[in-house]
Amino acid sequence: MKKILAAAFVLIISQSCNNDDEGLPIISACDVTNPIENLPWLKTQVNEIIENKSDVAPFFFIEIAEYRGETIFISNNCCAICGTIVPIYNCSGDLLGLLNDEIKINEVINVQTIFSRPDSTCQ
Repeated sequence: MKKILAAAFVLIISQSCNNDDEGLPIISACDVTNPIENLPWLKTQVNEIIENKSDVAPFFFIEIAEYRGETIFISNNCCAICGTIVPIYNCSGDLLGLLNDEIKINEVINVQTIFSRPDSTCQ
């Protein structure tokens, strides 16, 4: 019985992090079906956002987009008072630059949110 309860708990927890439950798309990119699950560096970033207990944690999310024909990932936020920088990564997890510093926002196209916390306050 304990094994069944433990398995049910793991299933519930794993489903709570599924993008389908949040209405966000699962987009094939970087030669994988689900970048959040299949790119270890991106999964680590998602887990860091999930596990963050700070008051501003609900403001952070991850987007996928295109920049000069390349798939990119934007570690973004909607925190008006944070004064944060917005890093941009390629499929390998290499930092390409910062949004509106090395990478101009008008060169980034087809932006879609692929991960946000269930308690996200962003629109």
